[in-house]
Amino acid sequence: MTQPILKSFRLGLTMLTATAAILAAVPGVALAQTRAEEGKMILVARQDPGTLDYTKSNLTALRLWIPANVVEPLVYFNKDGSVAPGVAEAWKISDDKLTYTFTIREAKFSNGEPLTVEDVIYSLNAMKASPVSQNSAAYQAVTAIEKVDDRTVKVTLDRPSQNFWKGMGSTAGLIQPEASAETIATNPIGTGPYKLVSYTSNSSFEFTANENYWGDAPAIKDVTVRIITDGTAGLNALEAGEVDSLPVITIDLWEQLMARGLDKNFSMVTYPQIGEPTYAVINQKLDPELRQALAMTIDRQAYNDAFGASWGAENTCTFALPNQAWYAAESPESCPYPYDIEKVMALVAEKGYASTPLEYASLSDVPDLSLPADIMVPTMQAAGFNMSRNAIDLARYSQLIFQGRPPQFDVTVMSGDADPTQWACADEASAGWSTYCSAEYTQALADADEALTDEDYLALMQKSADILRKDAVIVPIIAKKGVGLFDPDLKGFVEPRVAVALEFAPLHW
Repeated sequence: MTQPILKSFRLGLTMLTATAAILAAVPGVALAQTRAEEGKMILVARQDPGTLDYTKSNLTALRLWIPANVVEPLVYFNKDGSVAPGVAEAWKISDDKLTYTFTIREAKFSNGEPLTVEDVIYSLNAMKASPVSQNSAAYQAVTAIEKVDDRTVKVTLDRPSQNFWKGMGSTAGLIQPEASAETIATNPIGTGPYKLVSYTSNSSFEFTANENYWGDAPAIKDVTVRIITDGTAGLNALEAGEVDSLPVITIDLWEQLMARGLDKNFSMVTYPQIGEPTYAVINQKLDPELRQALAMTIDRQAYNDAFGASWGAENTCTFALPNQAWYAAESPESCPYPYDIEKVMALVAEKGYASTPLEYASLSDVPDLSLPADIMVPTMQAAGFNMSRNAIDLARYSQLIFQGRPPQFDVTVMSGDADPTQWACADEASAGWSTYCSAEYTQALADADEALTDEDYLALMQKSADILRKDAVIVPIIAKKGVGLFDPDLKGFVEPRVAVALEFAPLHW
């Protein structure tokens, strides 16, 4: 019996040696396997947020990592529309939608201090005073935030507000300890499944599992988020096994992603929450018929084709993303000014638009915005418009466009949050870079906020979207989905529940 046993042992040893040789030849596989065995994970961030104070900043580079992981909202809104407990373990909403009573769970913050009702009241008031409109807008109807007892908070509204309730499951509802508020910019504290170990500007975030977390411990204990601003370098790091995921891949990398076959070698996910609409902005001061003619030069499919990945973007005339109920893909019914270059040329001749000098402001150093400008400007010029292009870098663009009063351009192109309330403005004297102030649109959004039922809310949001489409000031082009690549052995990705936050806890090897 000794000889067969020895043969079997030698065969097993040979197989192990061969496997080790294969892993040595493919260092990326070995690196990822080692991290999996150690309960670790490395992700890539494309931007450094500069601050971690989510009460004062709404940069995606911040909101990707801190909400849901470190700091939790009062409640969570699931993909199916159901509501799950967060910092609040229970809640009650009055029939008239004017009183919300939250039962606060018994829990500890990641620094070991107990969560108190006073912390909840402080946090909600901080968000009510936030300079970030997506935060403060949730509290426009709030008249009082009060302690009922040691585990209960009551919020009183002077009118029903859909924005308030939805905000309690987003960044507007994030809860922090009052005692640690002064250090939030570098070390936010919360009740989430992870705690921040360190943040090194332009380098990395380090997270570890929060031993004080009230829920189940996450499968992966330690998470590193490396800040790699060069997109190609990030893809190289993923392919080499140095990192495990690029959860957000910007549209300028999509064609490269496909050409390199990374969609086949890694798990690719598309999800709307981290997506953005790309849209033209036409100065409201221009004549409505001129705006409409400019809108008709936009061939949405040409923009989609230019990015080389139609699976990641959808043509649309609606300022929204596919996960928003009032969204509509491009169609004759949803596009009041469809692409029609011959009609535009006739209008230019008929109305004498060629004699009107127009300036197109474009970003020179943001690829996913300079590319649309490369298409849009020549097309408008070919239609007969007297259009000149002013290409400027982001720093100058921020001064000239974002801060310009009155707006210092005629046409530009932008991508950003799909929040329709950002265009609300009843007073034209307050018009900013968006150039859009419409009392009708603003009132439609206000009516939607006060809707008592989901059906009424949807109908009114559809009405506001229709007003925006027809005014041809904000002219949507494509709705970009979120796109991410993950190591094929890294499982458990779920779509963000708190704004764009990528949740670490469900991920596992």
